[in-house]
Amino acid sequence: MENRYHYHITRRNPTDYIHEVIDDDNEIQSISGYYTVEKELKLECGEKLFLCIIGVGVVDSSCCGVGGCRYALVPGYIIEWKERTNSAGFMVSKVEPVVEENTKKKISKIIKEREFVTQVNFW
Repeated sequence: MENRYHYHITRRNPTDYIHEVIDDDNEIQSISGYYTVEKELKLECGEKLFLCIIGVGVVDSSCCGVGGCRYALVPGYIIEWKERTNSAGFMVSKVEPVVEENTKKKISKIIKEREFVTQVNFW
């Protein structure tokens, strides 16, 4: 008997990731503080490489108090690494965002075993 139900995994289209300058003096300011990017990592999960950005966020000019955290940002799987330069002179990679919840859990575990971060965020 033929299966009447069609299941599929939601997949996002590849998107551009614009690499930030990694420099101790490169603070990106916001209304309540700033963040800096410490490093970029290419890590493996299964047979795919994913991009991981490690940074520090600091809240030091907020009306609600002060604080900070070390974080990880995962733009996605690396499709093309630093394939071109944009008009502002920044390198651009092509990534495919991670959408499967089980994979996000695996990737978070990989990152937390390697880096001291308080949160892992995905595009």
